[in-house]
Amino acid sequence: MRGPLRAGTALMLLNAATPALAQEMQDTETPSSEAVITLDPVTVTANKREQTDFDVAGSVSVTTGEELERERVTSTDDLNAVFPELQSTARSSRVYNNFTLRGLSSGDFFGPVVGLNVDGVPQLPHAYAQSLRNVDRVELVKGPQGAVYGRGALGGVINVESTLPEETPEAWTDLQVFSRGHRVSGGASSGLWNGWAIQATANDAIEGGSLDDPERGRENVDESRVTGGRVSLHFLPTDLPLEARLKIGTERYRSEEEYYVPLDDLSRDRVNSVVETPKLDRRLDDISLDATYDFTDRWSFTGIVAYQRMDLDRTFGTYGIDTEEFQDSLYGEVRAAYQGEALSILFGYSGQKQHYEYQDVDYGTGLGNMGGPLSDNTMVTHAVFTDGTYRFAPDWELSAGARLAWEKADSLMTIPDEATGANVDHENDATFWAIAPHTAIAYLPTDEHRIWAGVGRGYKPGGFNKAGTSTLDTASYDSETAISFEAGWKYRSKDGVRRAEITAYDIESQDVQGYSGPAGMQTLTNMGDARSTGIEVTAAAVLFENHEVSIGGMVNRSRFVSGPYDGNTVAYAPAYSLRASWTGYFGDRGKWQPSVTLRHVGEHYFDEDNTLRQGSYTVIDAALAYETDFGVTASVYGSNLSGETYQVYANSYVGAQLGAPREFGLHLSARF
Repeated sequence: MRGPLRAGTALMLLNAATPALAQEMQDTETPSSEAVITLDPVTVTANKREQTDFDVAGSVSVTTGEELERERVTSTDDLNAVFPELQSTARSSRVYNNFTLRGLSSGDFFGPVVGLNVDGVPQLPHAYAQSLRNVDRVELVKGPQGAVYGRGALGGVINVESTLPEETPEAWTDLQVFSRGHRVSGGASSGLWNGWAIQATANDAIEGGSLDDPERGRENVDESRVTGGRVSLHFLPTDLPLEARLKIGTERYRSEEEYYVPLDDLSRDRVNSVVETPKLDRRLDDISLDATYDFTDRWSFTGIVAYQRMDLDRTFGTYGIDTEEFQDSLYGEVRAAYQGEALSILFGYSGQKQHYEYQDVDYGTGLGNMGGPLSDNTMVTHAVFTDGTYRFAPDWELSAGARLAWEKADSLMTIPDEATGANVDHENDATFWAIAPHTAIAYLPTDEHRIWAGVGRGYKPGGFNKAGTSTLDTASYDSETAISFEAGWKYRSKDGVRRAEITAYDIESQDVQGYSGPAGMQTLTNMGDARSTGIEVTAAAVLFENHEVSIGGMVNRSRFVSGPYDGNTVAYAPAYSLRASWTGYFGDRGKWQPSVTLRHVGEHYFDEDNTLRQGSYTVIDAALAYETDFGVTASVYGSNLSGETYQVYANSYVGAQLGAPREFGLHLSARF
């Protein structure tokens, strides 16, 4: 208990100190007009309409593409490196990546509780670890977002927004070279020609392993490679109130990462025995079209249509089991938005059809099974939604919205008969309704301060196990819902060199979904109710014009309050987290840029029984960068400098998996 208590005390002291610090800095500093850096507000689309992050009546954290590049974050599953309140866990492999936010996590490998959208398109569950290419910004919208985003947004939503082409041609590249491999990406834009532009990006990353298998006489066995590319056609005319974009992308991920180490010996020197080499081969393909037309200077219309598919071949080496998975999604959305001086509001419709197919190719012939012989699930969703903000007094704003959603799930499972062993097909369907309202009120005592409070609801629809194991899975489970009460304070200095935010929340979850039973034969069901309470704090400042410091973190208590796990901590939910960073800008126009980042994660569990525990750990990164006069930035860096060994996943049947090892490398980036 000492670790959470110390972290909680530190955050409370920071809460108390931030206003005084902001006032003291305002009184003593006179920023120069030639300051190297500022902390300006960022335009976001957290509510599917443009606002600054300061103007949103809720908690939104934003990181820009430049910041991601500086922090060497190249994949969505590494976003916890820049968002301390976000926990990212590669459960068994990156394919089954899980996000935890505000103490809400998913025990279901096929049903996340944090949404991931790329340019407004919801991503498939097994696409939650994908490359970040040509990113303008990433928004972390915290708390249940059912009204605006719909299904699967109980903990919040991650929005990835791509960079639009500039008027003139440009090219860019980013290269990281380190002892175990490389990460390289690049792209080019044609610039605008009569309103038309083409952008193209490509990426390749090879990461050698860090685990040894002395039993088979092999070293560095957990290697991986990801390759991908994307082409987009843009129509951005200057003489028409229209913007349109067509995107086509692909990515292939191949790895042998699915090794485990003994739970009682967290070492990279020895992995647990495997029947055969584990292998993963995942391919993502997507195509989307989005367009916005401004009817007047106040009314606009937006439409999105997108298709994504995922194919996965997997060999689970521990038992020598081969599985095949297929997922696809057809998504469409239309919405109309009004932007006035005192009122902004939108109305929309969204529809989605998802298809999941799972097969245990070697069912009944290996040392074990991973699900039944076949599970085939189709989900169809239709929803209408609205959201708006009204400035009803000079210093007061009211925000409100709601979504009405209908979903039907159809299931076909092939399950062996317990008596004869013969395969039997089971068909079933279920229908679910959801109403997700939200409202918030904000008070603006000055242009620098915003105080707000809100309540909202999120939902994760019911359905059927996507990898059914027994006849118990032929019956549907219920929808999971969450109601959030939150309040917060935001501060942004007029001179753009200080910002701070504090948010407190209380989230009540009902019918939490999760697995029960032994690994490989688990049944998906409702485990009971849970409650999550916590405080989030972020603060950043520019000191003496050329030092940027930031600190952020959270304290959380997430517990089951009913059901078989009553009183236990929700899995994958850290008790606290902290991130502190410093970047200096020295020399002519701040060309020399040393930086240090410290990330501390509190204790958490990997199971609802709370028998598999990871204690608190700290990771320290550092870099020294130099910006040249011709668009190239070169840096040397070190990650996990202390070589901290910690678990990112654990399972009592197969063992534990470890976080990234120490890494030293060279980082080059350029834009022309």
